[in-house]
Amino acid sequence: MSVHPTALIEDSTLDDVEVREYVTVHDSEIGADSRIYERVSIKKSTLGESVDVNANSYVENVDVGDRVQVGPNASVVGVTHALTDEGMEHRNDCFEEIVLEPGAFVGASAVVLPGVRVGRDAVVGANVTVTEDVAPGTVLRGDQ
Repeated sequence: MSVHPTALIEDSTLDDVEVREYVTVHDSEIGADSRIYERVSIKKSTLGESVDVNANSYVENVDVGDRVQVGPNASVVGVTHALTDEGMEHRNDCFEEIVLEPGAFVGASAVVLPGVRVGRDAVVGANVTVTEDVAPGTVLRGDQ
């Protein structure tokens, strides 16, 4: 295991992983052979084996399968706020877990919204915002 001294790991379990500079991991589990690149934040998530989370990404409330890649600057966040007639309630988080099935790929600057399931070996292209489930093996591009 290689964890850079600038990384902050709290209430988490890390297998044999590489964690680079200025990473935060809270209340999470990260499987063997995973690589967490610079300035990533991971909270309330479980990452399988051989997962790569690239620089500047944010991952919260996500179940990540084996061999998943998350591109740089991506946001995969299973947290939202209830919208009522009065608007959104301040500081009242609602958790809707995201699932990234084994072999899924989330491209650079993509956004995966709460409650979404990205299927096995599916690809979410760069800059795509995902609002509903992605079927296994699908390639989702922003220009479609």
